[in-house]
Amino acid sequence: MYLSIVTDEISSDPITAVELATEWDIRHFELRNVGSGRLPDISDADRRRLRSLASRGDITLTAISPGFFKDRLDSDTTRRQLSDGLPRAVELATELGIPKMVFFSGRKESGMPRSEGVARVAELLAGCAGKLAEADIELLVENEHICWGDTGVNTVEILDAAGHPNMSLNWDPCNGLWAGGDAFPDEYERVKGRIGNLHVKDTLRDRFGEFRGVPIGEGEVPWREILPAMIRDGWRGPFCVETHYQPKVAGSRVCTENLKRLLIEAA
Repeated sequence: MYLSIVTDEISSDPITAVELATEWDIRHFELRNVGSGRLPDISDADRRRLRSLASRGDITLTAISPGFFKDRLDSDTTRRQLSDGLPRAVELATELGIPKMVFFSGRKESGMPRSEGVARVAELLAGCAGKLAEADIELLVENEHICWGDTGVNTVEILDAAGHPNMSLNWDPCNGLWAGGDAFPDEYERVKGRIGNLHVKDTLRDRFGEFRGVPIGEGEVPWREILPAMIRDGWRGPFCVETHYQPKVAGSRVCTENLKRLLIEAA
């Protein structure tokens, strides 16, 4: 089993993030934001820094998350991401040797029937999956509470509608909880064969009913049930730490330590 971590959860400087995480015995890294922006919209200097990481033999860059398709499907932002952002993200991932790319599934619209939203985003993502396949990059669709694929189950519905073999689920049970989902056992049993990446974080409702980030294993996400089931069913990683918790360095360290303990208990 192996852990990974989203570098900017530790530091906006990916080299610093890797330096710290390797001290915690993490050798796999997911890229999202760096100091100059979200990938692929980054400076030449940051691009060189990422190339220096990619050339190291002791770590692996597992995925890139450009944040595409969190807006409405007919928005100018979505059109720009498709026409301009996607080719540049593929170019960067290829340059860095990164085999997976994380997308979202379009912001839900109150006036649009779900069946129409699912059909439209499935068509969009299937086209993207084809383009990524040409570059030997797998498309991961992350469930996100504001999107048509808000829970793992609803995201798998989109994968099924798209029908493209180069698509898997980036499962985030915490995001699903925010959307009102029930991660275990029902959702897990319905998505377990479709998972291509796992984001691990935790959350807790405060006295006002608002969710706040907490260390992994100290919130409402049923990790003590999810992790043993995943290991039993053959998942070996990555178990990707995505803290959404402050302070960055101390929070990431605590979340990593907690996840390691949970995995020992689960094995």
